[in-house]
Amino acid sequence: MEDQLFSVKAELKSMDQRLHDLEEKMTSIDTKLTQVVDAILGNPLTKAGGFITDIEVLKKKIDILEATVEKQEEFKKKVYWAGGIIVFIVLAISYVTSIYSNITT
Repeated sequence: MEDQLFSVKAELKSMDQRLHDLEEKMTSIDTKLTQVVDAILGNPLTKAGGFITDIEVLKKKIDILEATVEKQEEFKKKVYWAGGIIVFIVLAISYVTSIYSNITT
């Protein structure tokens, strides 16, 4: 009987140790999961950091870059039109002066 009692006590102690180890592992997993969530979402207290914040910042910068490129494209179109009009005016004046010089000679 004493052997059985000792065996039960040893088994209970072993179960208690396994339960303690399992609790430590769960705590470790919880800590790591919290770190992963903080890395993705950022720190909820300071509202800083995290991939989500980085993505939002990148979206804002992309919007600014798109607006800048659009302004540059508009400017380029204006320059091309102005250059085309100037070339047309120069060619028209050249044509008119050549006709005038042919008539007067």
